[in-house]
Amino acid sequence: MNKRTRGFELISENQFEKDFQDIDINYSELKLPKRATARAAGYDIYSTIDFKLEPGEDIKLPTGFKAYMLEDESLELYPRSSMGFKYYIRIANTIGLGDSDYYNCESNEGHYFIKLRNEGSKIWEVKKGDAIAQGVFRKYLLSDNDDFIGEERVGGFGSTNK
Repeated sequence: MNKRTRGFELISENQFEKDFQDIDINYSELKLPKRATARAAGYDIYSTIDFKLEPGEDIKLPTGFKAYMLEDESLELYPRSSMGFKYYIRIANTIGLGDSDYYNCESNEGHYFIKLRNEGSKIWEVKKGDAIAQGVFRKYLLSDNDDFIGEERVGGFGSTNK
């Protein structure tokens, strides 16, 4: 039997119904992140909608996926290099950081959303299915004097300090 170490899954159809209420997409159209080349570090993340992003605007997009990984790993989300270079598109929180305990959290199953911002001077047009970001799994280290004592994650994005 293969032990799962890290990967992507679609959110459940119930979570899809909650998070995609106002979006014209079928559950069967969701795509899991995928590497574009044999040596790519990042897994391309695809847009679930068509949109245009004017300079100065931002958009929050549900992705339809969740990620599982080992306890000492994280999933880092970055804009695709070409987006930043050609259009000055960035992820609103500069780098998205998904912790291993975000997977299947109580409030939203660990569903990843991406908020993109157009800091450039040109309109950025995206079609459903275009790669808009990339995710990279990373190991992280703890300090010698790490003495964390706390609670398990219950909430979703931004909930760990509440």
